[in-house]
Order: sequence, then C-alpha cells, then structure tokens
Amino acid sequence: MLSPEFYRKFGIYGGGLFFTITGMAQPFFTLYAQEIGASTAAIGFMVTMRSLLPIFIAMPIGQLIDSVGPIRMLKYGSVLLILSLFTNMIATDLWMLSLSQVFMGACIIIMASSFQVLVSEGEMGERNENIKKYSMWMSGGGMLGPLIGGALTAMFANELFGYKFSFGAACASSLLFFIMLLVVAKGYRNTVYADAVKPKDLLKMKGIVDSYANGIHLTKIRSVQFGLIGTFLIMYIQALYMSFMPIYLNELGYSTILIAVIISIKGLAGMLSRYGLGWLMKRTHMERILLIAGLIAALCVVITPIAGLHVAGVILLALVMGGAVGVNLPVSIMIIVNDTKDSDRGKIMGLRLIMNRFSQILSPAMFGVLGQWFGLTVAFYAGGGFLVASMVGFSAYTSLKWKLRTQGMPGKERSGRKERLAGAPPPGEEPKPHTM
Repeated sequence: MLSPEFYRKFGIYGGGLFFTITGMAQPFFTLYAQEIGASTAAIGFMVTMRSLLPIFIAMPIGQLIDSVGPIRMLKYGSVLLILSLFTNMIATDLWMLSLSQVFMGACIIIMASSFQVLVSEGEMGERNENIKKYSMWMSGGGMLGPLIGGALTAMFANELFGYKFSFGAACASSLLFFIMLLVVAKGYRNTVYADAVKPKDLLKMKGIVDSYANGIHLTKIRSVQFGLIGTFLIMYIQALYMSFMPIYLNELGYSTILIAVIISIKGLAGMLSRYGLGWLMKRTHMERILLIAGLIAALCVVITPIAGLHVAGVILLALVMGGAVGVNLPVSIMIIVNDTKDSDRGKIMGLRLIMNRFSQILSPAMFGVLGQWFGLTVAFYAGGGFLVASMVGFSAYTSLKWKLRTQGMPGKERSGRKERLAGAPPPGEEPKPHTM
C-alpha cells in the first residue's frame, strides 16, 4: 500500500501529464474544424458541446469521487479521453467532431475533479502548497502540449493530415497514461466517509437529483459563492481566448507553429505566476488577488485586436493573460475549500466545474455568433468591454457587501475567518461555514 503523500504527488504530476495530452489536441481543434469546413458560429457551438454534458453529471461525479475515490474515477476519465481523441482523429464531418467534444467534456469533468480532490487533502499549509504545485504543473502541461502538437502538425505540408497526426499522437499518449494509472491504482486505499452515497444509488434519478440538492446546499457558504462566481467570470475569459484566439491569429496570417508558440507562452506565464502567488498571499487576501487577476484578464480581451497588429504585442498579451488567468485555479480552489469538510471535497469540485462549464457554454456560443455577424475584431472589443464591466461590478459589490478576507498562509486562518464572519449577514440569514 502506497502512502497518501505518494498519491498527492501523483495528483500533481499526473495532472500535468493529463493537461499536456489535452494541450496537444484542444488548442488546434478549432483550426481543425475550420479545415473541415465549419463556420465560426458552428465552431462556437461545437466547443459548447464540450461543456454541455458536464453540467448534468458534475454533481453525481463529485459524489462518486467522495464514495469510490479519485483514483478509481481517474480510470473512467482516461477511457473517455482515449475515445475523444480517437474520434477526433478519424472525424470526417461536424457530427463526429461534436461527439468528440462530448467525450472530452465528460473526461475533463471527471479527471480535473479527481486530481483536484487528490491535491486538496491535508492541513491548510500542505493543502495550499499542493494546490499551487498542481496548478503550476497544469500550466506546464498547457505550455508543453501546444508546442508538441504544433511541432507535429508542422511536420506535414497538408495541415489537415498534420492535425490528424497530432490527435493520433495524443491518443497514443493517453493510452500509455491509462496503463500507468492501472499500475498506480493497485496500491490505493480510499477513505470511506460515513455520509458517502453508494454508487448504485447515483445511477437512479433520485440519486442524481439528491446529489444536486446536496451540492446546492454548499452554496450557502459565502466563500463558496465568491469562489464560484469569480471562477465563472475568469473561465469565461479563458474559454473565449482559447477557442477564438487561434482563429483570429490565423486570419491575421500567423503560421500554425507560431500560434502554438504563443499559446505555449500563455501556459508558461501561468506556470511562472505560481512563483509570485506565495508573495502575493503574504501581502493581501485571496479575494483581492482573484478580482485583480480577473480584471487584468478582461482588459487583455479588449486590447487583443491592437496587440494582434504585431507579433511582439501578441506575445506580451499572452504573457499578461497567462499570468492573470493562471492564478485563478489555485486561488479559487483555496477559497472554496477553506470552509468545507473533507467529505464534501468531491461535491465542491463538482460545483466549481459546473460553473466552469456554464462559462464555457456561454462564452464560445455568444462570442461565435458575435464574431459571425460582426467579425472577430468587433467581437473582441464588445466582449472584452462586457467582461471588464462585469469584473468591476462584481468587485464593487463583494467589497462593499460581503467583505470576505480569506488568508492563504498558515497561522492567519483564524483571523481570516473572523474577518469574513464580521462582514457576513446576521445569524439566521446564512448558516455558519463548515469547519475543517
């Protein structure tokens, strides 16, 4: 039997490998669909398909993780990853491309939730450090994946064949990852909680409905509300940028390999931002960090058409956007797990990923239609302006009304909770937060 520490490390490094594999394929999906003949609006709705199914399965998945353990759920997610990449590779029409995105959406909701549950175990100091490391390796995967995928695609004069080859290489890598996971899973022993739901109950309609009812109950905690809304806004920006930035750069005449390098620079910036996160957490509370990062990311969307006029501007934009979006994952997780029980971790990660998927449904669909009607340049200006206004409004409201102050460093936890409770509504209007 392997130690819990081993599996926390596996969650960190395994997460980096997983996002490297998806990074080999996902950034090029929109370009691949465009080669097959999809319109901007069709691409937006196909990307939306990736986020639709997870909304209906996120909470049951979260409860399954709490019941059977994250390692077992990772095996199921790996099978869906293989199916998604294989379907992408053999796709000849838009229907098959849409099916691949359904598989990918289910895969990501299972695997991302499971990895996040693995790394969020332990005491506050250890937990926050593991979350930072996980998010760093995730960004590392987001940097390496597009570079590998872009290099493989550039090997072929026929871009369509190059995309297919890159998807095939990612599929082969996912198969090797699945085999490694089977070996690692043999020594894992899951912690069984008293209130855990039996897996067979979650296959029934009542079990699914109950899972959502239990999850919604957690949203009564103010820190959970803040983390969910904040991550929704920032992931809306991320989905918009990752879906349409490659198409926009392609329209401006950038080569596939240069687009891959720019996407990788964004991942590198996200990875490097974790080194500065500890410094920021010593100087201010995590709510402020998340709000400032979201506002910077929204401003990046507004200035995208201006930055696109020169490659240096695009690289600088990728660095700033990557750094701003990069702090979202660790900070939002730290905020929402701070006042929740260990036995609720799967459910809370399910809630977080539901919000992510809502943002990834609305963002590509709305932006795709806007880009189809008015062009991507106008869409970046209009969409970015809306996001800046949203972040400013959310910041003003929560600063005045909620006054949350979640500290991220050990030793400040108690004072941080007192500050949060000082700004909370009177008892009776909101339940007290869970304690660890």
